[in-house]
Amino acid sequence: MIEQYLEALTNEDISTRSEAAKALGDLRDPAAVDALLNSLQHGDAKLQYAAFSALVKIGAAAAAPKMVETLIQEPNNRIWGLLKLNLGLRLRAGLLKMIQRGDIETADKLTDALKREHFDPYQTVYLLHLLGRTGDRRAVESLLTILREDSELMQSAAADALGWIGDARAVPALIIALEKLPLESAAREVAAEALGRIGEPQAIPVLVTVLTDSNEWVRRASAVALGEFGDQTVVDALTQALGDESTLVQEAAVEAIKKLSG
Repeated sequence: MIEQYLEALTNEDISTRSEAAKALGDLRDPAAVDALLNSLQHGDAKLQYAAFSALVKIGAAAAAPKMVETLIQEPNNRIWGLLKLNLGLRLRAGLLKMIQRGDIETADKLTDALKREHFDPYQTVYLLHLLGRTGDRRAVESLLTILREDSELMQSAAADALGWIGDARAVPALIIALEKLPLESAAREVAAEALGRIGEPQAIPVLVTVLTDSNEWVRRASAVALGEFGDQTVVDALTQALGDESTLVQEAAVEAIKKLSG
């Protein structure tokens, strides 16, 4: 069956090719990746989107660099427009999962792209998330600058990227963000999650402290983060969080305690 769809992917009719791309995505066969990547370079927005969506469904890591390159090269293409919508959530999350840690070539392309000025704030934020998934430690200093000086939207993206990179150099700045940013800043929640991913013990005291923060999302993120450390000394604090007024915090505390108890 895959041969039939691959052949249809070369048809002159764009609708036929788009339907074939969609069908190949539903099959989730990695054998279709190269043909779908070729279709991704086509100028038709409908076919581009169908190919991009199919590649996300297949989830082959080998396709991620070309997909990122498409986004970098064409800031005004239809794919970006769709990624910004709620229906683009699956595509955004899917591509993030496909990025390989240690993919220096993709990290270099993302770093170069972020130095340009023709990406809008939404695009810049997503490129920062992608950069974080590469685990490129060379990006730490520039991300720390964003965390200290930029808008809340950019700060959140930088904190997330730093968490995925996992470099201990980021810990002091993330702690400051958690303690000093405005109480309702979304970047505080992301900073707590990032500290959990990095796993440096020096972050434990501040995470325990913010388990009683006024912001329930920060409390939830702190409970999740504490579950990542494998430190039994935080169980008492998490047990107290089981009585939190927020169901979100209660559930996060339960999961953290389960993780700590094995």
